[in-house]
Amino acid sequence: MPYAMVNGAKLYYEDTGGDKPVVLFTHGIFFSNAMFEPQFEALSARYRCIGLDWRGQGQSEVTLGGYDVDNLARDCMTLMTYLGVEQFHWVGLSIGGVVGIRMAAEQPSRIRSLFAIGAAADCEPYEKLVKYETLFDKILVEGFESIRAPMAPIIFGPDFLTDASRVALKEQWLDIMCANDRVACCRAAAPILRRRDIRYLLPHVKCPVFVTTGEHDGANGPARAQMIHSGIANSKLEIIPRAGHTPTIEEPAVLNAMLMKFLEQHAGFPEGMPPA
Repeated sequence: MPYAMVNGAKLYYEDTGGDKPVVLFTHGIFFSNAMFEPQFEALSARYRCIGLDWRGQGQSEVTLGGYDVDNLARDCMTLMTYLGVEQFHWVGLSIGGVVGIRMAAEQPSRIRSLFAIGAAADCEPYEKLVKYETLFDKILVEGFESIRAPMAPIIFGPDFLTDASRVALKEQWLDIMCANDRVACCRAAAPILRRRDIRYLLPHVKCPVFVTTGEHDGANGPARAQMIHSGIANSKLEIIPRAGHTPTIEEPAVLNAMLMKFLEQHAGFPEGMPPA
């Protein structure tokens, strides 16, 4: 299994390899780069797909600190340098999209395009912050299973949650969430929930940007997607019907079609490797 020592943390990553345009995938909290498996399958024939597990999540090391957005950004950029990748396309879900916005604005020479899914540029509203922190207090005291039910509608949309044909898939991902190290995830959640407002950075994002979220996203819904789109001149916005906060899992075919079309417009394929 591939690991890299990055900024004092042993981080797990997946890399499909090859001499192709590079796409970095960054996941949402409580999960891992495995949530992009449908996208890796769809894209790996034409792209080098790289996904890392945030520190303290997935298969990466549980560290004492470094979970704030500044350090998550450093982890990503340092990993890509370690892998010999100077320029790449960024696909980020939730906090992965937030970090992507930051890097597109602050390191424009490295980010060729940004595909942001269920991201936010503003701070968490106070009422939402209190709600989330109450849930995370329960994690520390009672474990992840205590918040399994209330977290489900934040992570997934109602269509996915009530679809009898996808009950096993829903339970699989809730099991993955509940298998997390509760201390590590609370360390990660605290600075992410208290992240700073980055709306002032939006006008500085000059690369091509595609903004999307699920119609029923319970965390960062269409209003927040519109806020990002309105702040970035060179951006497109499309809402995914029926999906919640994790369309990579809930509506992979729809999201893959959007992503592939966007990348094919901006990837700059080398000679002999045209888009499909």
